[in-house]
Amino acid sequence: MKRYLFIVSRPPYGSSFAAEQLEAALVAAALDGDVAILLRDDGVWGLQHHQSAEAIQQPTLTKTLSGLPTYEIERLFVCARSLESRGIEPDQTLGFEAIGYAEQQALISSSDVVIGGQR
Repeated sequence: MKRYLFIVSRPPYGSSFAAEQLEAALVAAALDGDVAILLRDDGVWGLQHHQSAEAIQQPTLTKTLSGLPTYEIERLFVCARSLESRGIEPDQTLGFEAIGYAEQQALISSSDVVIGGQR
């Protein structure tokens, strides 16, 4: 079984990129991939409490993120430094583990396929 790592580093709103990455992760999991997700840089904004889908007229990422265990995606990580630098307290019900750079590099090294995108 291939180990996939999806790195979400773009903000959750303003484009569909972050949502599309999460959808691709769901597809990989449905095809029996071992999927992990890492949110870092501006991707961590999707972990904020009290997002309003009505105000932005699109679904919030927290809905997708909260459904990941249904697709057997249970390896969920967030860059601790990205959270700290943005002053974000993530929604703890989403089950993400905050990790540092060394752990991120180990996660990347242990993955067969890394899918990410920068600006």
